[in-house]
Amino acid sequence: MDDLILPLGEIKFRHLNLFGSKAVNLGVITRELKTPPGFCLSAQCYTTCLRDAGVLKKVIGLAEEAEDKDLETINKASREINRIVTAVSLPKDVENALKEAYFCIEKNHQTVKVAVRSSATAEDLPSASFAGQLESFLNIESFPEVVKAVKMCWASLWTPRAIHYRHEKGIGQKGIAMAVIVQEMVPAKSAGVMFTANPITGSRKEFYIEAVSGLGEGLVQGEQNSDRYIVDKKSFAILKKETVERDSYLNDFQIKTLADYGAKLEFMYQENQDIEWAMYRGEIYILQTRPITTLEDEEPESLAVEKMTPIQKDVWININERFPEPIMPIDGIIAKIYYLSLFSAYRELGFSVPYVDWGKVEEGLFPEFFIPPAIKPSPLRLFKLMKAINWDIEKEWRENEGLFDKYLKLLEDERLKEFPLEIIMEYAEDALRDFQRTLTFRYFLYIQYGGLYHAFARLLSLFYGKKGQVVLEGLTAGYPQITMELNEKLMELAWKAKTSNQVKDAVANSEVAQIREALIGIPEGQNFLQAFDEFLERYGDRELSQGLGGLAAPTWREKPEVVWGMLKGILLMEGSPEGHEEFMARRRENAERELRQLTSHGIGRVLPLKKISEKLIDASRKYNGFRENSHFYLTRAMTVFRVLFLQMGNRLVRRGLLDHDEDIMYLSFFEVKDLLYALYSHQNISKLELAEKIGSRKERQKRRRKRWSSRNLSIVSDGEEVLKGIGASSGVVSGPCRVITNPEEFFRLKPGDILVAQYTNPAWTPVFSFIGGLVVEYGSTVSHAAIIAREYGIPAVMGVNGATGLLKDGQMVTVDGLQGLVRPN
Repeated sequence: MDDLILPLGEIKFRHLNLFGSKAVNLGVITRELKTPPGFCLSAQCYTTCLRDAGVLKKVIGLAEEAEDKDLETINKASREINRIVTAVSLPKDVENALKEAYFCIEKNHQTVKVAVRSSATAEDLPSASFAGQLESFLNIESFPEVVKAVKMCWASLWTPRAIHYRHEKGIGQKGIAMAVIVQEMVPAKSAGVMFTANPITGSRKEFYIEAVSGLGEGLVQGEQNSDRYIVDKKSFAILKKETVERDSYLNDFQIKTLADYGAKLEFMYQENQDIEWAMYRGEIYILQTRPITTLEDEEPESLAVEKMTPIQKDVWININERFPEPIMPIDGIIAKIYYLSLFSAYRELGFSVPYVDWGKVEEGLFPEFFIPPAIKPSPLRLFKLMKAINWDIEKEWRENEGLFDKYLKLLEDERLKEFPLEIIMEYAEDALRDFQRTLTFRYFLYIQYGGLYHAFARLLSLFYGKKGQVVLEGLTAGYPQITMELNEKLMELAWKAKTSNQVKDAVANSEVAQIREALIGIPEGQNFLQAFDEFLERYGDRELSQGLGGLAAPTWREKPEVVWGMLKGILLMEGSPEGHEEFMARRRENAERELRQLTSHGIGRVLPLKKISEKLIDASRKYNGFRENSHFYLTRAMTVFRVLFLQMGNRLVRRGLLDHDEDIMYLSFFEVKDLLYALYSHQNISKLELAEKIGSRKERQKRRRKRWSSRNLSIVSDGEEVLKGIGASSGVVSGPCRVITNPEEFFRLKPGDILVAQYTNPAWTPVFSFIGGLVVEYGSTVSHAAIIAREYGIPAVMGVNGATGLLKDGQMVTVDGLQGLVRPN
């Protein structure tokens, strides 16, 4: 009878599928803390008994047939299943093993009372609590009563509530089995529950304890009022004590001992626990523990942004813009490399960067728990910066730009779909190393030239005041870079469509998802589709949401509807692409004229302003181009990682470990490596456990997005009706707001609209060619959106906290991109 019935102390984690999480938990606790003696019948006992009786298939069939029907049908099926299950006879070997285990408890007592409890193999998942769904039977005093209670526990697997609950949670009826725990009852003087996080406030810094007199069933059933104690997790100080009677059910020593047990259990399981306990003769017994499933996610610590160093604040603004929503677990390795590279570059250039704890970042818990280190310049900073400067930034970058070409070629290899898992992991690890090397070099250049750009901006503001921003925008306008090249190619596509009324009508009047189909039936449509596909081949790696990170987000190539939506907006424009080039040329001429007047008169005759300004103009233009070009190149690396990880997900699906390729996004990189190691060392991998983890993280991701999007942001205003942000592109414009939440809504934009968004990235910038202005919640003057807005000469205000909630779709506003003001009309 190996593994059919085991003492609780012998049940290990490897027995999860046989004995259920409740029994496994009791096994862990029994080896570490004091628990009542007991044993567990495995789920195999349940399956064997029903199968030998010839009723297992009938039971499952009744439940599956009724699960999505009305309550009366479910009740009827449940009653029939109950009758069938409680009528089965135990096979002789199971009965003998059960009798032997029971008498091991009884032999040391004249009489013994036991509790018979369920331990379903799908019970107490992190994503769903079955508490109260399945039966427990108390005060059982004889072997025949134990047998009866075991069968009633089995039958409780099929109560109407349990059948309906599993259906609602997407848990199949077929794979369910029931293990049963038999445990000596403690004749408790007091009993209760303890949570290792406060379930009322959500605080992870407190233990929450409830106690009643007797066995504690009255507390679970809501029939007894309880004492309540709140204990500080760090100091074990009792913060609050509410008692029902004059005397507390627990004294201070017992309360703190309970808290100590709670701390040990939380450490053992590495998550917050819901613990049942009992007190007998001054000793505390742990009856069971399970994860808290109803606890709200932890609130990140509020950040004192005003106390940050200037560089720390810049990094935080960058994080907010680049990661408008929490990343997926698989993205953790990318986010870590991203900021590890940034901080390495700062150190290389003579800045002091404190230690960073990467633990939660690696898990994918980013950005809400990540506080940038307080980066400060060291005495050697200026010397190292000046020594590192090479004025030909483009040449330096080109020498490193080709590092990822070999991986991009790999994606074109048809054999990739058949590569084994370990080969794909090797490619991924090599690509990650090259990505870190390239990214570190990129930031090494970025920090240097960014410093020159900001120095030039300060110099111009010193001489021109607010107008200095306008001069800088003009001086740097029109310098060649990939984002503007892409936008111009998209503009050319739109003008190509305009040359054919049939093509134009098909694009303008069809739903974005139906445009390709509409064009296929038009003679001139074939040529246009060829041009469109060539555009996607060159620029299709543009990301829809997050940039360097966000592997779960599809690209333009995968979601061409986004590009069709932008084309629909461009088709409504008047004028031609040449008009924009003429506009850029005029802006440059005006700015250069302003600067010539400064450098040839007054202080310009004394100081070498002309020579300095020429150097700084050249550096600033190259900085803008380098920033966009290098970003575009590195987003292509994201395509590599996305494809490689999805291919790994596909291999895990083939092995029956995942349901969908995309489920791999809910695992961290290191968890995927652990899976690979387990596979090739022939270790057992529990699909149930893996499904639990992924299901839990899907729910957690929903909660994280909701919390991150609704976090408290201070709304800065300049009067009752005026919103204030950072002026990022000069000019004043009035128009209707168009609140856009994601690129798939681009088709709603019309020429002259004020685009209002929580975030933007380079993939959004093609619509800048026809909108009137830009208002964004995240970002600064050096954001990608700000740079491209200046190229197009549209007013832009960044960092307007809460703009998407405060401004309504269609509402008329005036945007002042110089003063950083947004005024509803």
